[in-house]
Amino acid sequence: MGEPVPLLILTGFLGAGKTTLLNRVLGAAQSRRIGVIINELGRIDIDTRLIKSRSGDVMELVGGCVCHEVRVQSELWAGVAEVVARSQPEIVILETTGIAEPWAILDGLDALPRRTAPVTAAGVVCVVDAESGVRQIERHEEARAQVEAADRILLSKLDLAGAEQVVALHRLLALRNRDAERAGFPATPEGTAALVPWLLDVSGRAAGARGRGGRPDADGQPHAQPHDHAHQLVAAAFADELPLLAEPLLQICERLGAALVRAKGFVHIAGDPRRAFLERAGAHTTLTYGEPWGQDRPRTEVVFIGEGFDEATIHRQLWACRAGG
Repeated sequence: MGEPVPLLILTGFLGAGKTTLLNRVLGAAQSRRIGVIINELGRIDIDTRLIKSRSGDVMELVGGCVCHEVRVQSELWAGVAEVVARSQPEIVILETTGIAEPWAILDGLDALPRRTAPVTAAGVVCVVDAESGVRQIERHEEARAQVEAADRILLSKLDLAGAEQVVALHRLLALRNRDAERAGFPATPEGTAALVPWLLDVSGRAAGARGRGGRPDADGQPHAQPHDHAHQLVAAAFADELPLLAEPLLQICERLGAALVRAKGFVHIAGDPRRAFLERAGAHTTLTYGEPWGQDRPRTEVVFIGEGFDEATIHRQLWACRAGG
């Protein structure tokens, strides 16, 4: 048996948009060998344009990979093994049910004999509905467990959410899982081009699922996760015409901490007619407001300079701060 294949768990509460996201990635990454496991209570929603052939619960996808449906946990690892054997993928994505708790899946993988396990844990990505996420996380233990298990969180439906809803969601996510990166990807060619490598990244930061060290403590708070930064300074520019939300924007600067050495530029803040100016100098980050934009088209143009991050990282985190309806 060869080396185990990275297994990415794609989770999120009912209706968060997991299948929409998966279809988007599969449609844009047909040159990649991606094995897919669907555990959606007996229903497969893979876009028919991506299906080459189907036999029972196994579908061959465009690009030669395999999608296998499983209905119960006892079928899961047999389905995973079949996908790996059939298509020899570079990565396997497990889309869980909307009420699944990733800890149980990670524990099940841990219990497999290491010499025969076909996959190895490569991260948990949680999709959170920006419009309904706060209510779901507050009301449902499953939604909380999904957020807390994630090492990356993708905010969906940002175009449907109001500014107050998105701000409240960022606050709650910061409390439930302060270490997970929060990202957003607009439904544009640029957004999709950034989404595919981000989701399929199983190296470095994404390689260790939080289930192996990020399970919450007894008080419900997750263990701190170490962050390694290259010490080389890198400049990353961000420009966008859609407005950003002030509080999540400042949260990003705070979470970057000492890695963010300098930030400077104008910001289009949602709900405010004035030209805002973001600046990070030393240990202090400020967001100040000047004159109205007037005849100028409101537009965010900011440069971030720091250790160990790049433009793709900055873009996806700032996209998650966009104002919705």
